[in-house]
Amino acid sequence: MAPDNKQSVFIKRLEVDPLIPPKRCRGSGEPTFNDSLAVVDDAHSHPSVMSTFVPKPFPPPSLAGVPLEYILDQLHNLAPRYWHKPETADCTLVIPVPYPRKANLSGGPSSPFSTRPSYDPSGLGRRVTEPALNFIPRLFLRLHTDYLSAHSSFLRALFSGSSPIDLINTSSCSHPTPNSPLRTSSGRFTIPPDRLPRLLPNSTPEHPVLFLPIPDPTSIEHVIHWMYFGDFTLIEDSLEDGSIDWEGIARNVEYLGLPTEIKVFLGRWYARWLHPEQERHNSAVDSDDDDTVFSDDDYDYDTSSDVGKRISTWKQLTTIDDKPTRGRTKCARPLSWTIPFTDSGRCPPPVVIPAPPEISPFDPSPTC
Repeated sequence: MAPDNKQSVFIKRLEVDPLIPPKRCRGSGEPTFNDSLAVVDDAHSHPSVMSTFVPKPFPPPSLAGVPLEYILDQLHNLAPRYWHKPETADCTLVIPVPYPRKANLSGGPSSPFSTRPSYDPSGLGRRVTEPALNFIPRLFLRLHTDYLSAHSSFLRALFSGSSPIDLINTSSCSHPTPNSPLRTSSGRFTIPPDRLPRLLPNSTPEHPVLFLPIPDPTSIEHVIHWMYFGDFTLIEDSLEDGSIDWEGIARNVEYLGLPTEIKVFLGRWYARWLHPEQERHNSAVDSDDDDTVFSDDDYDYDTSSDVGKRISTWKQLTTIDDKPTRGRTKCARPLSWTIPFTDSGRCPPPVVIPAPPEISPFDPSPTC
């Protein structure tokens, strides 16, 4: 990896131009749609989206039998050639940002991903001159499917032709996690229908456009940088300066189905900075775990490493106020699909504790 890749997320910027389709006026005979009841699944509303989509399996047939570790090493070595190369991108991720993004605390330029006005991907439900209610900025990221599929089992399944509905509503998980906010006790995701990932109508056979409502848009740029370069330096620095939250990036890891490597990194970082006494306890048994072998399943990654349960358990341990503040925010920020658009990004007002009355030396001493 090149020496300047640590700051490359600030220097080499990914393309974020929106692919905005032309809008049309609603005809006199067409019904009026509410924004919240608009198209739920663009792939179903536009059958041509799925019929023209060309699946992109990973690894490709030409690399059948090649070890995955070798493929990942080659992708990381070639990352400088494809980072900030939108003209070579073969997919676009559209990510809604329902709450204001954090200001950059590292002293560098602004975030490489900017927000743009949202649009109605179905072309229905709003007049051209009608004001945009429930305005939600979105990120438009032109990326490469090889890097996404190599690390995310969820995106790998989508690009291979699996239905988003089948992936989200799967009940094949043999160990459901009732404590996870992403799943119910039956193992089903608790995501509203209008927040399901789906292919947008402006997809082409060679360039799919995927609507992806991830839990924490603030840290997605750091996750993508790790996918390209395989380096945790940017994530670690951003966690330390507070520009991203540990819980936010952990939920992105769970949502995308990322491999054990990044889960182990986040677990060690948590133990070191957010719960140091746990690290001291774990260091005593590290020698017994040296021979542990981790494996990732392509479609059932929750059973191999239940990140949601770990997040819930680790959250219960962070109740002492005098712990380090790295990787935390001063107010609890809910997931992107669980907050109202009008109140998104707002923190509860601070609780004002009245100061104790001043004691004068001339005051009589209290009686016991």
